[in-house]
Amino acid sequence: MYQNCCKKCGSISLHTDVKGSNTGLYCDDCGAWVKWLGKDELRAFEYSQKNKALVQMRDSTPEENQAISDYIKSINKETGVNIFDDKTIVERLREFVEYLDRKIDSEYENLPLSTEDAIRKNSYCLALNQDKNAILNILSGQDFNYIEE
Repeated sequence: MYQNCCKKCGSISLHTDVKGSNTGLYCDDCGAWVKWLGKDELRAFEYSQKNKALVQMRDSTPEENQAISDYIKSINKETGVNIFDDKTIVERLREFVEYLDRKIDSEYENLPLSTEDAIRKNSYCLALNQDKNAILNILSGQDFNYIEE
């Protein structure tokens, strides 16, 4: 992992700034210049910043989920548009799985027009079936890519 620190204050909170054709590494806390970065160091720094942002993400708390739900309900009242029709997300996903089944069946009911059309049809139905199975896995409490052995 890429790690540098400010020589002036010791902070590890750093950012980059482009000056002409050079990219400098600077301290977020005191603003001091740390060093000029080469191409590889810059890539390593940007990669570490991206990974740091991903690690800091977390699941929402029940209170945050409730706040989101309340907000969606308030939007429904103000606009008069009911986004969820008082159905749970599970019910909506089960309806979507049924829709995917119907779509796969209707695609296979028509004979292919050519060899290329048969390949397209099979690829399309495979993708729909994989989506359907992923949703069913999630609904059954498994990982989306769970495969029963």
